[in-house]
Amino acid sequence: MNVHIERLERLNSETTYGDTFFAHLYSGTKIEAIIRFKSGNSMEATFNFPKHNDMSFFEAEQLIRKELGAE
Repeated sequence: MNVHIERLERLNSETTYGDTFFAHLYSGTKIEAIIRFKSGNSMEATFNFPKHNDMSFFEAEQLIRKELGAE
């Protein structure tokens, strides 16, 4: 399996209401990738990893492989 990361985007949204209320709406990393299988098939996919706020392309590839059951 060949994983090609097209885009890696950090998701982070924070909202403040007045001086006292603060809401953390979402966070994590969104990854757009093309996966090519040994059979010749390929797929484009978007993965969201809400618990991972900062990662490298290598770490993203490893998480995708784990998610697909390749490791």
